[in-house]
Amino acid sequence: MTELNDQVFAAARQRGRTLLTEELVALIERHHPHDRPGVAREVMTQYSDALADETSYDFDRETFVNEVDGRLVDTETWRDTDALYALGDDRVSRYPARWHDALGGSTDVPEYVEFLLEETDGYLDDLESGAAGRGIPEDELLDVVSVVGRTDRETAKAAVEKGREAGELAEDADQHPDARVRPAE
Repeated sequence: MTELNDQVFAAARQRGRTLLTEELVALIERHHPHDRPGVAREVMTQYSDALADETSYDFDRETFVNEVDGRLVDTETWRDTDALYALGDDRVSRYPARWHDALGGSTDVPEYVEFLLEETDGYLDDLESGAAGRGIPEDELLDVVSVVGRTDRETAKAAVEKGREAGELAEDADQHPDARVRPAE
């Protein structure tokens, strides 16, 4: 059996009943060590079994598996916020294969921002968070960088700060907790 990451369980417990299927997939994808895009379905099954076995947490394994199956799409590009993406040999990701192909393993945040702003049809329209204006909501950007870049959020956050300090990235000073990050002009 694969060693499971406690950060997934801690985050799942914190969210409780409000944890969405796509959020759990993203948590597993972000925290479980892997050297290829996406997460093996077997690994997701192990996490769902462990969550279902916890008496302090009301998790329905069957519903989770059915929702993953129902949301799984086999497309290279963004579909919508509810979709989960099939990545080849029985792997699942929160993000499409094209994103992994173009950016996978990288933490070059300016490259992510350019890619997401210019090459991703429908993605920005689907986001329900962030301040007004052009750019990517910072929290969403950190999710994408940490999952597709296969790194932790702290490293992604440091890369955003480094991009700001280098004058490559800008963020509106509108006091919004999830201000949008955009290329510096």
